[in-house]
Amino acid sequence: MDARPLAHEAKCPHLNDTPDVSSHARICDLPDEILLRILGLLSLKEVVRTSLLSKRWEYLWTSISSLVFREDESNRRFMNFVDRALLLGQSTPLKLFSLNYVIDGDEYVSGDESRINSWITAAIRRNVQKLQLHLGIEHLSFNYSLPSCIFRCETLTELHLLLNGTLRLPSSVRLKNLRVLALEYLHFADDRSMEQLFSCPSLEMLSLEYCIWPEDMTLHISAPNLLSLSIVERDSFLDIGSHSHIKILGSCMKSFDYYGELLDDYDISGSPSLEEVIINLFHPSNVERKPDQCAQHAYKLLKDLSHVKLLTLAEDILEDLDENRGILDLDSIPIFGYLTKLKFTTRNVDLDSEAFQVLLSKCTILRSLEFEAGVSIESVTAGGILDPAPQCFLKSLKEITIGYFEAADYELLAVTILLGAAAVLEELVIHCTEQCSKNFHGDSMEALLALPRASSRCAIRFLPCEMQLEE
Repeated sequence: MDARPLAHEAKCPHLNDTPDVSSHARICDLPDEILLRILGLLSLKEVVRTSLLSKRWEYLWTSISSLVFREDESNRRFMNFVDRALLLGQSTPLKLFSLNYVIDGDEYVSGDESRINSWITAAIRRNVQKLQLHLGIEHLSFNYSLPSCIFRCETLTELHLLLNGTLRLPSSVRLKNLRVLALEYLHFADDRSMEQLFSCPSLEMLSLEYCIWPEDMTLHISAPNLLSLSIVERDSFLDIGSHSHIKILGSCMKSFDYYGELLDDYDISGSPSLEEVIINLFHPSNVERKPDQCAQHAYKLLKDLSHVKLLTLAEDILEDLDENRGILDLDSIPIFGYLTKLKFTTRNVDLDSEAFQVLLSKCTILRSLEFEAGVSIESVTAGGILDPAPQCFLKSLKEITIGYFEAADYELLAVTILLGAAAVLEELVIHCTEQCSKNFHGDSMEALLALPRASSRCAIRFLPCEMQLEE
């Protein structure tokens, strides 16, 4: 078959709001607008190499609006490359300036910090909108401070800082258009300047990962338009800031995500619009636990969550609450009148936990209950567990999901209790591990499927396990 007629009929597809390129035979004849879009798909080093193609291409790359520099170790050639790229393109406004650079001991030269700051200052002068700085500092003589102009940049909408050192802020922070702020591996030096940074008028998303608070600090986070707050703490910093008080005043905030030891006191009572909350605990094996301190902080958080719709809790919280029920009034936890989904993570949940049963009794309209790491019964007998059944089991609970199911006897007993209590349940989803297939023979599965159910409409589905539990 002759393909030539088909080739003659082929037409360049129409691109909305772009010049017609169908008449151009060579890529170098395309309009600058199209060429810059193509260059935007390449790495910066590849982009710069295009300057060798022809006279027209020599300076075209200097008009790109996104500059991404990445180098895993100190390198003089890399530093010269950054100098040249910023010098030649100094007239083009920047949408993105991203620098990922490691300052190590072998390549360090006195004055490197000034050179790096000159790059950042150049980006600020070009009205950068999104600034990403990931600086790995591995030289003891490197006493680094970010240029203060960062914190006065009116065009900045996103700021991502990974510094692995102390963040020294100017006395005044003015970032009126900043919407996204992400900080990692920073040691904060001044709580007053921190409050200014965390209270920018347009700030919508705030992420703090592996940061160190000043010790015995009281901090207010009060950005009026804050929608999402994420805090990650790890064991590297357990000895620092263990008595800090962080008050979060987010009248518009919709989500709060925490991962750590809950050694600090977090107050979210000033965030009445919260809809989704995740509280995951991390208890390092090499550090003595403080379950009473954790339990009191978790208890306080729970008392401020009566308005949330989605709640995820680490099983460790139940364990700590149970261990300290003598000093905590669990019954004073408020009704979760809006909560539709409750999820437990990190470990399997013992249905005999008093804290677990109290929480269920407070969830009046719960529709979905998930045990990500499984479910169990530690009591010899199951008498009295979920009997009487909580209100949500009788009127609203439609779905139960059990993860990491191995078909052990204590798990089968837990499933029996859940099926017998959930009167309006429509679906039980069980995620089975490889061990499950060894424990779960044909007769066992038939026996489980034949278990009595309070809900005649309940279906049971078996799916492969998608998670691996940490040792």
